[in-house]
Amino acid sequence: MDNTIDKKRLLIGAFVKGYLEAELLGIFVFLFFWAVSKAFGLFGNIMFGFVGIATVFAVVADYGLKQGDKAYKKVHLHGAEPCRNFGLAIGAVASIPCWVSLLLLALSKAGILFNFLPAYKIINAFFFPIIDIVAHTADVNEMHPACFGLFAVLPFFFILSGWLSFRWGYDQVDLKTKVLYKNKEK
Repeated sequence: MDNTIDKKRLLIGAFVKGYLEAELLGIFVFLFFWAVSKAFGLFGNIMFGFVGIATVFAVVADYGLKQGDKAYKKVHLHGAEPCRNFGLAIGAVASIPCWVSLLLLALSKAGILFNFLPAYKIINAFFFPIIDIVAHTADVNEMHPACFGLFAVLPFFFILSGWLSFRWGYDQVDLKTKVLYKNKEK
């Protein structure tokens, strides 16, 4: 086992495991939401919106915890360079498609590109129920410009999850013990 952390491999994995896996699971969230959206109305948007956010957190956190733990072992057992905050990079790479699609949506709203809103909703399927609250139609011209404020916040869920989970893995935080035994006396 060598004493370097392959950061390029970690970032590629962040894209594959972080974004693509979240997108695949997000399509299922979208399909279930679409099946019940008429019956549940706004409550369905909110409920499935939380499910989509939880999906992003779970997928990115799973990857971040595992990679943080591996990095800790390489640093402390094999003398690799410390990288406690590398989770920010993991989350940022996983969020790149969200940022690029947001830029393309802005260009679409400005009239430079075709109607990109339907593609934006599919690229961000895990956030579809939240996006649908403020941009219910498929026409970018009917979307209020203030929607960009909400849409700009959504990719930060990737960054926050990547940063926290990698740090927890790196710091060897045992979440089961913290949650289960938080108020127990020793």
